Amino acid sequence: MTDHPSIAARADAPGAPQNPPCGLPVLAVDLVTDPALLGGLADLARGLDKAGVGALTLSDGGLHPIQVAAHLAPLTRAIALLPRTDAVYVEPFHLATQLMSLDHISHGRAGWLLTAETDPAVPATVGRTTLDLAATSREAADVLEASRLVWDSWAEDAVVRDTVSGVYVDASRLQYADFEGETFSVRGPAITPRSPQGLIPVLLADTDRAAAGERVAAELADGRVLDLDVSTGTHLEAASDALATALAGEQGPVVRLVRLVGLDLEADPLGTVTQLAAALRDRGLIAAAPDAGQSLREQMGLPAAAHSNDPARRSDRARLTSKDLA
Repeated sequence: MTDHPSIAARADAPGAPQNPPCGLPVLAVDLVTDPALLGGLADLARGLDKAGVGALTLSDGGLHPIQVAAHLAPLTRAIALLPRTDAVYVEPFHLATQLMSLDHISHGRAGWLLTAETDPAVPATVGRTTLDLAATSREAADVLEASRLVWDSWAEDAVVRDTVSGVYVDASRLQYADFEGETFSVRGPAITPRSPQGLIPVLLADTDRAAAGERVAAELADGRVLDLDVSTGTHLEAASDALATALAGEQGPVVRLVRLVGLDLEADPLGTVTQLAAALRDRGLIAAAPDAGQSLREQMGLPAAAHSNDPARRSDRARLTSKDLA
C-alpha cells in the first residue's frame, strides 16, 4: 500500500495546520471503565502495549478513569494513558494534582482527554446548580487554564533533598497559581512536585467539542482527537479509507490522536486492533509504535514544556512582610 496522496498535499499546503514532526497522529484505543471488565482490563492493556498501540483513552463506565489509568500505569511500558474526564463539576486543584500523580506513576505517559459534563443529574452530586452551555464552556476553559498553572508551579530543580540542612524543597523555585476564574479561584502551588512532562498534554475529541467550547478546542487544547468507530465489524480497508478521508479534509486544530471506539471485547479485540494498526501504518496514516521511555508529548511531537518562571508569584514571598516586598 502507498501513502494517501491527499495527506501529503495537506501537510505541504500553505496555511495548513502543522502536524507533529512525524506528520502522523498517534493511534489510541478507547476502553470503558466498566467494573465488570476490570478483571481482563490489565491483560488487554498489556497486550495493546506490546502490540505497539500508542495510547489508551479511558472513558467513564462506573470506575473513575484517572484511578483506572493509575492502576494500569505500572503494568505497561510504552502506551500512553489518557483518562477522559470532566473539567466542570470537579475541584480544579485536586483534578490537576491527580493528573500530575498519573504522570509521575506512568513516567511521562499521561494525558487528559477533556470533557465538559452536560448531564443535569451530575451537578447535584457535588452541590452545584446546572450550568447552561455557555457557562459550561467557560468553566471548562477556566479549569484547563488553572490546571496548567498548577502543573507549572514547581520548577524542574525545586526539589533539592539536602539532608545536611534538612531542606527538601527550595521554596524560591515554587510559585503560586493565583488563578481567578468566574466561579472559582486557585491559589497553589501544587502539593505534588513537577511531573515528568511538566505540562500534561490536553486533547479534545470531536464528540466533546460542542460542550467544551471553541476556546478550548481552538486555543487551549493541544490538539484534536478523531474517532474511528469499529463497533460494527468495520473492514480494514473501509476503516483505512474513512481515516484517510477524514485526515485529508482536516481543518483547524491538529489531529494528534486517532481513537478506535466501540471495540468488541468479546471478539478478539487484540487481534482486531493489531491488524487495523498494521493496515493504518502501511498506508502512512498513523505514527509508529512508541518506544519505552518516550513521553506522550514526544509521541505527539509537542515541544518540551519548560518552567515559566514568574518572580511575582514566588512561593517564598508569602513569608515576607509588605515592608520586605517594597
